Amino acid sequence: MPIRVLIADPDQALLTSYRDFLSQEGFQVATASTGLECVAELRTFAPDVLVLEPELPWGWGEGVLAVMHEGADVPRVPVMLLSARPFSEGGLSPAAFNINEYQVKPLPPHQLANRIRSLCDQVAPCGGFFG
Repeated sequence: MPIRVLIADPDQALLTSYRDFLSQEGFQVATASTGLECVAELRTFAPDVLVLEPELPWGWGEGVLAVMHEGADVPRVPVMLLSARPFSEGGLSPAAFNINEYQVKPLPPHQLANRIRSLCDQVAPCGGFFG
């Protein structure tokens, strides 16, 4: 089965680039450009991995992670933060929100694919609840 990835980022060009590349690599991909869209996609798409920009409008990354942590109807999946800012400036606690990985963007699409595969291998089998 293909790895299901939800990418949440306000940058539409980056979303399109990542979605297109990952789809060609055999991933199933959904995208969201706001925190509200991200939570909705978590509920309906049920991804194996969430790639999350912490500075999403309408909910921010922290809001999405809080809903994942507290909402019974939202799957808890491995999370990769993808931000233009260094982690030390991000303000999110990896322990508090089960953040599995942090990458600085822009991350080349082939590296993103490799990091997602690696993340799935770490929490195998990909496809279940996490946390």
